[in-house]
Amino acid sequence: MSQKEKISKTLHDKMWVFGRMVLKYTIEQDLIDDINKKYEDALKETDLLTSYGPHLAGRLDSELDILPIIQSSKIFKKITQCMSDYIDKSAECGLCPPGPHNLDILSVWVNDMKQGEYNPVHTHNKNVGYSSNLYLKIPEFINDCKDPHKFRDGKITFIAPNATSVEFFTPQVGDFYIFTADHMHCVHPFKTKDPNDIRRSMPINFVINDSVQGEIIHV
Repeated sequence: MSQKEKISKTLHDKMWVFGRMVLKYTIEQDLIDDINKKYEDALKETDLLTSYGPHLAGRLDSELDILPIIQSSKIFKKITQCMSDYIDKSAECGLCPPGPHNLDILSVWVNDMKQGEYNPVHTHNKNVGYSSNLYLKIPEFINDCKDPHKFRDGKITFIAPNATSVEFFTPQVGDFYIFTADHMHCVHPFKTKDPNDIRRSMPINFVINDSVQGEIIHV
């Protein structure tokens, strides 16, 4: 079995959300643990990670650029394989030209979202290329809604192009969503039993860059 076939078999779900393809992969726990540890170790070196917040829409305090550590993490190979697989599936659906393609990772950061923080409706990278979100930690949310349909706290919410409909997805640790950069989405605020708990995600923006020669993924 080829490596691409192995990656394809890890595909948890293929969804068409408002006419756009969203693929959800499942990343192994040991890889999640490794990137969490590398990130938390890097936090102790105050000059290593800088804020990516000025480039982002999020209403949260901690949005740190992790390009300095991502390539040395065990998870790097897996996430780049998933990105390549997404592009292959896009080509099969006629959404991009047939490959093989070279890909450039433009940005990768970690959102440590606390109780009461949120991400408003937004797109990524001026609607160019592709975006993704990997979930590294999910806290226990408080559901104090009297009406069950109102509990959307902490979910990733995709929004239709005409902004009249939404689809909600409940992330789990290890879920890795990949979608087009122009797909509007948001995250609602939440409450946690422990106010120090965080909802940690790792967004990545990437593009096809066939002018680059060499490896499939470049950063």
